[in-house]
Amino acid sequence: MTRLVSRFGAVNLVRRERPLTRDELAHYVPSVFSEEKHESRSDRYTYIPTITLLDNLKREGFQPFFACQTRVRDWGYLTEWKRSAMPCSRCCYRHRPN
Repeated sequence: MTRLVSRFGAVNLVRRERPLTRDELAHYVPSVFSEEKHESRSDRYTYIPTITLLDNLKREGFQPFFACQTRVRDWGYLTEWKRSAMPCSRCCYRHRPN
């Protein structure tokens, strides 16, 4: 089994033997659906929503079976908008030929 670089001490994660649904992704890794880049990014930074990448991978036959999102340690300095945009998310895919 491949180990992730991070141990993810405080995470939301979901792992299934079947492809994950959008509802499961929304519940466990809501940052996947973030639509805007973080305000600290420059104007030259091009933001591509993670869900767009997921949808494109699904069209090519890849499905997510594992997803996790790290938690922010100090919520005190974050505004409500930043809370949904800050976490990092990862998904693992398997190819399912048609």
